[in-house]
Amino acid sequence: MFRPVVVVLIVMAAFFAAAASAEGFAVGTPDRASDLPRAAGHDDVRAAHRRSALAQRNTHARPDFAYYMTKSDALDEVRAIVDANPRTMRLDAVTAEQDGYASELLVVTVEPNGLDTPPKRGREKTRVLYNYGEHGRELITVQVAVQLLRELAKGVEHASTLSHETIGQSATAAALVDSIVKIVPMENVNGREKVEGGEWCERKNGRGVDTNRNWAVDWGVKEADFDPYEEYPGKAPFSEPEARMLRSLVEEFKPHAWVNVHSGMEAMFMPYDHKASEPRGEGAEAMRSILRDLNEFHCGGRCATGGGGKGVGYLAHGTATDWVYEKGGVPVAFTWEIYGDTQAHYMDCFRMFNPIGEDHHDAVVKNWVAAGVSALPMLARHPDLPTASPPRGIGVGGSGGSGSVAVGGDDGEEEEEEPAG
Repeated sequence: MFRPVVVVLIVMAAFFAAAASAEGFAVGTPDRASDLPRAAGHDDVRAAHRRSALAQRNTHARPDFAYYMTKSDALDEVRAIVDANPRTMRLDAVTAEQDGYASELLVVTVEPNGLDTPPKRGREKTRVLYNYGEHGRELITVQVAVQLLRELAKGVEHASTLSHETIGQSATAAALVDSIVKIVPMENVNGREKVEGGEWCERKNGRGVDTNRNWAVDWGVKEADFDPYEEYPGKAPFSEPEARMLRSLVEEFKPHAWVNVHSGMEAMFMPYDHKASEPRGEGAEAMRSILRDLNEFHCGGRCATGGGGKGVGYLAHGTATDWVYEKGGVPVAFTWEIYGDTQAHYMDCFRMFNPIGEDHHDAVVKNWVAAGVSALPMLARHPDLPTASPPRGIGVGGSGGSGSVAVGGDDGEEEEEEPAG
């Protein structure tokens, strides 16, 4: 999600074009970008990022495919994992086309206690949707998705050991048994193909649209430093097959929780992206509580947390997470940013969005697979979920005991918040 220092001021357009040409990137303004409505006001934090990144050395980093998977290797591995685990996993392949442009979406359904088995507690299982690979250059997110599938394939007993020790294996196992997890391992398959073809800074889909700006909440609004090369939102909301397929998945699956996984910084966001405010109420407090503990457990307290529009330093319009929360009615909606090299040169995109070195890669993957498992028992904190429980410990309510964070506002600070969507 994070729009990095790749964004360049208009006065630097000639320099950017020359640099991009040397790197083999396509630069240009997509059709109708100038017709989009403009937002009133914007945060200029990105200007400082740009100036800083211009001074960095471009290492021209590239993925080592000895441990990074290519697009085809990753999707083949997903199919192989599912084929080997028919009792607990199912694969659906969805295709969509618009104006001659087509894309495919692989969706893996995982029920750790067995497909179509009844819940052990309550009337229904908790439905969770994890989305990875929305931006092509964020290879590390797909690595996490595939490894999460590998770990879930090993069964409840094994997977329950992956969550943070403070949560507890028994609470994690109970959550796994009563969950249906759908995983989209690579949303943007066409954009990923362009990246592997040498366009290492490409985040958009196969025809130049940022699918995380193509959703219908505040679609088309652009900030004063809007960069069509980075975040062109398309000609209309849901003009892109990728966004339409995901919307249909949300509407049909009706998840209780959505997690959109990105890279470019270290952050764990909740709504809203398009305005500098957050929802309020008991459900919003539960989301904040979950993010605070996940930040402590899996980000060393480094991650920015809270509303994306408040925490990232700029507003993003037409995002998936805002639509899923506001229009899709999903009670828990998160965007996780799992890695970012803030010292990378603005054209050194592989380094900026992906860890370099096998040990570093493996550590990031292991940590964020564990975060994906840790989140499952924490969802019981939310009052609108099937497993909702009163506060009684870190795995459920965050009661504020040793190692826990109580549900509530940040340090008693009063903030202007919006009603829940």
